[in-house]
Amino acid sequence: MNPSSARLPRDSIFRGLRPTAPPLPPSGFRELDARVHYFVRGAAVQNFGDYLPELLVQALLQQPRVEADIYRLIGSVIESSWILRDLRHTLGVAHGTIAFWCCGMRNERPLRAKAASLCSFFGVRGPRTRDRLGLAADTVLGDPGLLAPLFHRPAPSPATSGRTICIPHIHDPKTDAELLDISGADVVVRPQIAATEAALRDILDKIAGADFVLTASLHGAIIACAYGRPFAFWDNGHVDIVFKWQDFAESVNLTAQFVKTVRDGVGLHRDVQASRLRLPPLTPILDVCPFAARPSALARALAHDGRLDGVDVDTLARAFDSLASSQPAAIDQLRRLSAKHRALHAGLGRAIHRQAGSGVEAVKLFLRTMLRLS
Repeated sequence: MNPSSARLPRDSIFRGLRPTAPPLPPSGFRELDARVHYFVRGAAVQNFGDYLPELLVQALLQQPRVEADIYRLIGSVIESSWILRDLRHTLGVAHGTIAFWCCGMRNERPLRAKAASLCSFFGVRGPRTRDRLGLAADTVLGDPGLLAPLFHRPAPSPATSGRTICIPHIHDPKTDAELLDISGADVVVRPQIAATEAALRDILDKIAGADFVLTASLHGAIIACAYGRPFAFWDNGHVDIVFKWQDFAESVNLTAQFVKTVRDGVGLHRDVQASRLRLPPLTPILDVCPFAARPSALARALAHDGRLDGVDVDTLARAFDSLASSQPAAIDQLRRLSAKHRALHAGLGRAIHRQAGSGVEAVKLFLRTMLRLS
């Protein structure tokens, strides 16, 4: 049965919700919660690492279980000026709440007190971010890109199968010929892709199918790591934000060492990285998310972590996905109802402000109104 067209049971608690999901747009992705932010959202061309939230939400997550004005589900986005700018652009004022899921800081500087007060952290990318934020030692670590095996089973990629690849930074101006010449790689895989599900899955196939991945794109390394492909960090004169590389490297028990060529990278991986590499378990990363995880995704994570020995995980996951609460129709409708509630609440606040101004009387009126509504 196709989950997108499954009918909800008559006795379901979701009875009355729209029985089928709306048609998919050309991107292939259902409409994403407007509060989920990532770089250049809505653009026709995307950096594949920044675009991963579209696939993470569609394949692994349901609706938010923690309210926030903005959700950041991936990236090196924890920095004071970025936080305040995010809120100003979204709400018009530098107030509100941003929920970060296993994201990373951009540099060593601690957050300013005001910015920190506007954040909720649900895990972080690595130990450097954890320590700079002053979070507990048992904070969940791991980039959400490591969850790739839970939402994408790679298909053979003729472009990269049995070949070495190099992935430049998205803003690297060098030509493919120049990149191949300085790297010694067989193929260049550019991180910029069309904003479609097919293009995103295609680049995952290319990385997962390569013999070796030399990358100046951090998420190139993260995806290679997730699929067990040998990799090395690439310094071709365009290394972006050294802190994020150090943060991720330490999250998988490595140190951030950069190489110039595929040959050097193969040696580094063989002699140093292969024996030291330790990926974090996937279940805690998924479990700490501010969005509710699909039960099927949690089952696959538990199996990946070796905690469901003897269980037919595919059958279990399909059973979970057949539940009414897991249908795209139900998830989309719940998201709409939540958005409608937020819009009504915001409209109430604006109406009170117009009637009573912004002083003490406005606060009293707002509290009286909310008490009546409750």
